[in-house]
Amino acid sequence: MESQYLINRRAIMLGQKPAEEKPKPQGIKKISDKKKAKLKEDKPKKEAQLQWFKDRISEMQGKCMECGEPINKHVFSFAIMSIAHVLAKRDNMFPSVATHKDNSIELCVKNGCHDRYDRSWEDAAQMKVWPVVVEKFKKIYPSIAASEKRHLPDILRQEVF
Repeated sequence: MESQYLINRRAIMLGQKPAEEKPKPQGIKKISDKKKAKLKEDKPKKEAQLQWFKDRISEMQGKCMECGEPINKHVFSFAIMSIAHVLAKRDNMFPSVATHKDNSIELCVKNGCHDRYDRSWEDAAQMKVWPVVVEKFKKIYPSIAASEKRHLPDILRQEVF
């Protein structure tokens, strides 16, 4: 007894039946549908962040607020690295004030001022720029979402209460 496969194959070879098109295997999508939706949802947020950085660059003085090192504010990639957030912009910290106009200070990368500020609140409190940070924090504080206030460090919390 001949299998159905062989019968079909013979009919195709004799021209009695057209060859069947095999469906092409689908590869793995480069971007999943879920990821596409997330990217589409995040697009306005990303555009707002980019505009926020452009606005801060236009306000830059061109020197580090800590050490006075000149900062090239005319090259976007250099300027953007010199904008330090007073409060972290991460989604698990203070996203409600990530693009607040007072949530930035100008710190250089070359001498490590930006890194030192971001390292810890204790390090930041020892910097020359600390009084400016406190003043900006007081302006930002009313805009912080209630659920995010638990992330505030004690060293800043005592400045408000």
